[in-house]
Formats: sequence, C-alpha cells, structure tokens
Amino acid sequence: MLIGIPAFIIFLSNYDSNYSTVKDLMSKEYIWIPMIIYILSLSYHMMIGMGHVLDDYIDNVKLKSFLTTMNKLYVYLIALFSSITLIILGLF
Repeated sequence: MLIGIPAFIIFLSNYDSNYSTVKDLMSKEYIWIPMIIYILSLSYHMMIGMGHVLDDYIDNVKLKSFLTTMNKLYVYLIALFSSITLIILGLF
C-alpha cells in the first residue's frame, strides 16, 4: 500500500494527459522505479489469486496443471512487458 496508493494517485492525475507529459513524468527515477515495483507486486498477487481459484475449483489434475502453467506464463509476460515499457519510458 505504501507504493500502491501514490502510484494510483499519479495514474489518476495524469490519466488524460498527452504522451509527452507522461513521458516527462516517467523519466523521473522516483516515479518509474516504484511503478515497476508496484507492477511486480500486483503481478505476484494476481498469480497467487488465480492459483487459489484454480486449486479450489478445478478437480482434473492435468487441466489444473495446464491452467497453472498458463497462469504463470501470463503473469510473467505481463510483468515483463509492463516493466520493459516503463524502463523504456524512463530511460529514453
């Protein structure tokens, strides 16, 4: 919550801003580094939550294993691409 609330406030305050404004904001290290940490923590939270749903409601072992693998792959890709996007916005 320490990172999440300020990140959400920054997102809402710049929701309708143009690209150059957002790029200038994301070029500051004190903005994009916490945003990456926030994205990674949300991705981990998403992986755990969907893992619990799959454990509770899917009884077929093979299907559960397949869906768990797809869940992890999806979360890793979302975290990776979101982090890369923020790093590119922050550094270039």
